[in-house]
Amino acid sequence: MAMLSFVPFMVMAALGQETVETPVPTPPPEPIPAPRVLSSTPELTGDELIAAHRQQYLSTLASAGITGRKGAWLYGDYLNDVEGVHTAVGCAQACQADAKCYHWNFQVERARCDLKAENGGINEDISDWISGDVPRASKKPADEI
Repeated sequence: MAMLSFVPFMVMAALGQETVETPVPTPPPEPIPAPRVLSSTPELTGDELIAAHRQQYLSTLASAGITGRKGAWLYGDYLNDVEGVHTAVGCAQACQADAKCYHWNFQVERARCDLKAENGGINEDISDWISGDVPRASKKPADEI
């Protein structure tokens, strides 16, 4: 059943002026789009879900020409939970743009970016983080490298 709304129309009668309201049909509502089906595979949970998210971010990094790897850079905290950065590519770019940053970590489930200083080391067993390095000349004396 079509819903009607009233829009005023001015009609001039032969013996005078009258205002007559005539019904104008309301257009039908836009159809609701069907939900997107992402995959016919069962829902991933736990480690499988983390691995899938990690792989998506690593693929995005590779497409942007940025090298990343599973794991987290330990120690050397410089900036944690960088505001406004919610992608691995953005995290790598934030590190590249900051002269004090040598390494970056990106948490794949919470989309958290941490920037790291020169010291520390990588732990490649941490599955819910990905990490990368920015090629910068070391500020340490050659005998400390």
